[in-house]
Amino acid sequence: MSTMPTVSQVRSVYTFIKGHRAEYRTQATCEVLGVAPSGYYAWPQRPQSNRAIEDARLLRLIRASFTASQAIYGAPRVFLDLREAGETCSKHRVSRGVGAH
Repeated sequence: MSTMPTVSQVRSVYTFIKGHRAEYRTQATCEVLGVAPSGYYAWPQRPQSNRAIEDARLLRLIRASFTASQAIYGAPRVFLDLREAGETCSKHRVSRGVGAH
């Protein structure tokens, strides 16, 4: 099993560092959290990937479906709702989105 962090985990770390710059030195925080300072400083200039943009759009649709069901629907029903609306995505991807709700 790989110990490499995912892109979303690294983004979360960068967001944490940004939120705590006033309290801690950036260099020290990067070292403690295991990220390169150069990656942190380059992070704001990097454009968001197409996949990340699509994930954000899909997550909004998942949350809307979940809310419309009064928080009753689980991933299988939300998936069917999205399919009825013409969205093409896998049930596993919807499941990850419902879990993030």
